[in-house]
Amino acid sequence: MAIDPLFFLHHTQVDRLWWIWQQKDPKKSTNAYNGFHPTQDGSQGPAVSLNDKLPMGGLAADGVVKSFMDVKSSGLCYTY
Repeated sequence: MAIDPLFFLHHTQVDRLWWIWQQKDPKKSTNAYNGFHPTQDGSQGPAVSLNDKLPMGGLAADGVVKSFMDVKSSGLCYTY
């Protein structure tokens, strides 16, 4: 786990920029999530889903992607 303060500043800015982008069209952007799961051989795996498990590595209870798409959700609960 990175404990460098610059890591946290960078991550917070990326999160803030994503939130700004979401606010341009919240109904469309808040749940905008697409792509494919990686595979061992580098080929395209199955499509991702908002219901995909999001492991927290023991730092918190595992969740699903959908729970973290909105910064005001119960899993995050913050605003800019």
